Amino acid sequence: MNPISRPDQPSCWRGAMLALALLGAGAVWAQTPGAKAGSTWADPQAAKRVAPSDTVAPVLRPPAVDTLATVRQRGVLRVGVVQVAPMVMMNRDNQYVGFSVDLAKRLGKDLGVDVQFVETWWNDVMPQLLDGHTDVIITGLWMNVPRALVANFTQPTASEGIYLIASRALAGKRRDLDAFNQPGVKIAVSTDPAQQAVAKARFPRATVVAVNDDPLLVVTEGQAQAAVMATLSAEAIVASEPRRWFLPSPEALSRTSAGIAVRKGDPDFLAFLNSWLDMQRESGWLAERARHWATSTEGLR
Repeated sequence: MNPISRPDQPSCWRGAMLALALLGAGAVWAQTPGAKAGSTWADPQAAKRVAPSDTVAPVLRPPAVDTLATVRQRGVLRVGVVQVAPMVMMNRDNQYVGFSVDLAKRLGKDLGVDVQFVETWWNDVMPQLLDGHTDVIITGLWMNVPRALVANFTQPTASEGIYLIASRALAGKRRDLDAFNQPGVKIAVSTDPAQQAVAKARFPRATVVAVNDDPLLVVTEGQAQAAVMATLSAEAIVASEPRRWFLPSPEALSRTSAGIAVRKGDPDFLAFLNSWLDMQRESGWLAERARHWATSTEGLR
């Protein structure tokens, strides 16, 4: 006989036993797979919960190339570069020099491979990396969101400033930045979107011209009175030809970090480069090279 229904027990005792039995059944039911608890009560102040409808399943990438093993087997590290002082320049002997050049050569030496510089321009340096024409980009490439969406960056290798460098012959009487923010003033800038944004924001009344060349060369040819440049040290550029250039302001218009860019999908290569940069930083070599190229006029012509 079911003990809950025994007639000789008090009704209150039978009620308590019934409640315990129901609680036990509820606990078992709650742990049963597929069971759903229900309630007729809802908190009127609670935020409305909506099932996510815009989630995206993980993208399954194809097996990535082992860049580190490929480079060592090939015996050549292909480095994408863009000429920009003092990161990548050509000296009088037609040899690449600069902070990024030193970085690439040091990396190649530590890997035991040769270094091949693949020169291009800002519009093409990232596509060439993604297409596999280069293994890395080491050219003072700024880290920004659009680039980080398509490539991976190492930790920063340097911090660069954006400066206005002006021609003494064409703008010697304009002694401050506001004097360049005037109609009739032409300012040359690289086609790099980040540099263009800085130039247009600081000089909205002037004519900002994006050029597929060295902006300083455009100024030298008389097509603009000044150039917006990203560099480790604008003072070094001015010191290379003090009769030609001057700084309307020693303060940078903006600052940004540069890093080494690699293709996505190869975390081992990225981890190696970050560890390698840590070692160069801790040894003092990275800071020494940055100080050298912030003051050197080598490669500036």
